Amino acid sequence: MMNWIKFIAAFLLALSLIIIVIVFYNANVPFSDAKEKAEADALSSGALKSVERTDIYNGTVSMVTVFGKDDEGNEKAVFIEGKTGEILDEVLMKNGTDAQAAIETVKSELPVEKILHVILGLEDGHPVWEVAFKGENGKLNYVYVFFENGEWLKRILNL
Repeated sequence: MMNWIKFIAAFLLALSLIIIVIVFYNANVPFSDAKEKAEADALSSGALKSVERTDIYNGTVSMVTVFGKDDEGNEKAVFIEGKTGEILDEVLMKNGTDAQAAIETVKSELPVEKILHVILGLEDGHPVWEVAFKGENGKLNYVYVFFENGEWLKRILNL
């Protein structure tokens, strides 16, 4: 009788683990597909010659930001609309602030405990860095910093 209980417990544990893996894998598929499609769109349009990384930005419009190099070897970010694959805008990385500068801008004015992510996206037609972080009080904060000059666009604090 004890062997049956051990077998059933092991079977249920294994089944639970398999179900968890399948659910997490299937939850990630849309993000992977969106990234792959955006990378292909950026390369096929000629906006980029090579791709270095891809981020998904969910602001007022969901988009995928593809980072890479153009034909002249310049580092560039291309903003691609998530559903249609339309290129919304492009920026040369040398013409603006980098992610580290955006983080330093936030840290200079707000208490930051942990940076969660820094993503480049478009808000109202302007490229911005979205800096998500946890403050000293443990609450979630979002700060948007203009890519061009490193100034604040907006802050969403203490969520």
